[in-house]
Amino acid sequence: MDIVVAAYNVSSVPKMLELAKITYGFGLRRFVLIKVFGAAAQQIGDLFKLAFKLGGEVLVFNDINDALDVLKPDVVYALGGKGVKPVERAEGRIFLLVHGADLPFSPRELPPNAVAVYAVERDIGSAGQLAIALYKLLG
Repeated sequence: MDIVVAAYNVSSVPKMLELAKITYGFGLRRFVLIKVFGAAAQQIGDLFKLAFKLGGEVLVFNDINDALDVLKPDVVYALGGKGVKPVERAEGRIFLLVHGADLPFSPRELPPNAVAVYAVERDIGSAGQLAIALYKLLG
């Protein structure tokens, strides 16, 4: 199982770095940013520095479809507090999409093949959801 974490709609530098630290902390090498703007876009160098120190890599895309076209995952999970089902292991490449603004994904933001999932049914924020989802997927 190969997992790529992608943070969507990120404007906060601390949130961007926190999601990356969780990703790299679970031993994943690749962290993806999609639609990064504001302070996070201006200070994206901080993320590249963190990735370099931790032996990771960063990819940046303008929209979700560009990322999917390049990375070609088998499964797309949209992680949130409310989802259709709990996150579960899957075969192949998993694209784990997390909202960088702690908001739910709107249906028009997601590709048609995305599955809305949750790690915990309560609202614990995107960083908490990501950490628990990775624990469940990799544990």
